[in-house]
Amino acid sequence: MPQIIVKNVKEEQMPALAQTLAPQLADIVSSPVEWFVFDLAESKFYNHTGKIPHYPVIQVWWYERPQEVKEGVADAIAGYLRDIGYDECQISFHLFDYDSYFEY
Repeated sequence: MPQIIVKNVKEEQMPALAQTLAPQLADIVSSPVEWFVFDLAESKFYNHTGKIPHYPVIQVWWYERPQEVKEGVADAIAGYLRDIGYDECQISFHLFDYDSYFEY
């Protein structure tokens, strides 16, 4: 934890994404690099006309962090995605409740 769910990025891009972003994000968040997990979730996007192409959607699940940390993480992720050819992306932050999160 943090868990980063990645949608609409090619599977072959994920190893480099994780290897590059994990240390950068660990520095920003001041957490051990081993705590960062990237989960590639297969997604298909549709509108009223049918299946459509879509930009990457990134969901960051973690405990509450200051706004400047969120902005630093979002900037690092967006910058990396731009570097590998994605002009747009969506990044959202979702909170685990301390009383509702268990890891065994």
